[in-house]
Amino acid sequence: MSWSEASARRFGVALRRLREERGLSQETLAFRAGVTKNQVQLIEAGRSSGRKDAIGPSNPRLSTLVGLADVMGMSVSALLAEAGL
Repeated sequence: MSWSEASARRFGVALRRLREERGLSQETLAFRAGVTKNQVQLIEAGRSSGRKDAIGPSNPRLSTLVGLADVMGMSVSALLAEAGL
C-alpha cells in the first residue's frame, strides 16, 4: 500500500469519526496519545502542514499511530482497517 493524499484523507476521516464516537476532543486525544493537538488536527485534515501552500499528505510516524490506536483501544492494524487501508 502506498500512502497517498486519498489515503491520508480517508485515515483522517476515520480518526475523526472514532474520536467523536468516543467523546474525545482533539486536545484530549492528543494528550493521551503523546502528540500535539496540531498533529491531530493535521492528521484529521489529511495534510502534512498547516500552511495553505504546503503540499503532500499527512504521513504520521508509526509511534504516532501506536499512540492514537492505544487511546482508541485498538491495534494499529484495526485503526488502519477502519479507514479501509
